[in-house]
Amino acid sequence: MAAKKNLTLFEASSIITGYGVGGGILAVPFLASLNGAASIIIILVAAYLFSLLMHLMIAELCTGEEQGVQVVELFRKYLFKGRYEKVWVWLFFTLLALILFSSQAAYIVGAGEILVELTGWPLWVSEMVFYLLAAGVVAFGLKVLGISEKYAIGALTVILLLLAAGSCTLSFKAIPWVGPVGNSTLALFGMVMFSFSAYFSVPQAVEGLSWNKKLIPRAVMLGMGLNLIFIITFIFFTLSVSTEVTEVAIIGWTKAIGGWSRIVGSIFMLLAILTTYWSASYALVVIIKERLDWSERLSWLVATLPTLAIAMAGLGTFLELMRLVGGGIAVCVAVALIPAFRSSRRHKASLGIDDWNMGIWGGPLFQAIVIAAYLLTAVGSFVKLP
Repeated sequence: MAAKKNLTLFEASSIITGYGVGGGILAVPFLASLNGAASIIIILVAAYLFSLLMHLMIAELCTGEEQGVQVVELFRKYLFKGRYEKVWVWLFFTLLALILFSSQAAYIVGAGEILVELTGWPLWVSEMVFYLLAAGVVAFGLKVLGISEKYAIGALTVILLLLAAGSCTLSFKAIPWVGPVGNSTLALFGMVMFSFSAYFSVPQAVEGLSWNKKLIPRAVMLGMGLNLIFIITFIFFTLSVSTEVTEVAIIGWTKAIGGWSRIVGSIFMLLAILTTYWSASYALVVIIKERLDWSERLSWLVATLPTLAIAMAGLGTFLELMRLVGGGIAVCVAVALIPAFRSSRRHKASLGIDDWNMGIWGGPLFQAIVIAAYLLTAVGSFVKLP
């Protein structure tokens, strides 16, 4: 793997956007279609603000630490202390690895299905091709990852504008203002929160911006802001023009437009899934390398190859895997992050470390809000849909 280098602001923010804009965003409109416009707007605003708080807390937690450190080692330092420290660290590492393996497998499943539709290849060939393209970029390290994410986000923006322009010739359906409130509302909240989630890419952004720490909060806000724009655009056009809102939303949207949009929409889905796979895989590479002290090449192989095996085993549909992963990550983060964040603040204050921090926005009140929001996310990820 290549040597790690500094990232620009847009490269760092693209890694954050790329992590979130993948699998979750493709599933959001289907869940949004089960709710009214009022609920959708409230959930989008609340989810963005709650997620922004969480990701800024992760950024503060990482700031001032040695380069490359990931959440497992941060939790070891600030949370898992005492007699059973090693047991808790290894349990958390194992759980986190399993969750990330599952999420990356879901991306391979989704991408494989898209390639089958585009090329007519067998599913196993499609999944293998995507795996080689996705894992190959991760092998070259942080700088190549940042550059790849930057260009991929640019391409996604262009495609989204093309689809929006193509939709303007269609008749727009009115989105009901009021809809049922219940399990579908909780499920939408859970999936939107998951679509904003870029927990494991924030340490990458912090590492790449260590040359100018003032850019760190800007990268987080810009990355998540771009993600919000993608989500809003997706929901609006899918619900307004699709004859049928499909589980993978862009399929119904491009079917309504017709013609060229099918191929363009498929490319969008592939790029969206690819950006998330890149960020998630690189995070797992660093986590494995730090915890097991393996070489970067071996860590890369262990972080990526099992995801292909899980995908080819056919253990679930795209939406099922997305909801399962979203709930699992939410539980881990809600339970572990805030205590680690509080301990980190006390530790840095005792040493007089004066790095960037959130100030009052990282205080007890906002910590409690974040915990409540992510526990609700976990509930929303496991409720039964109507």
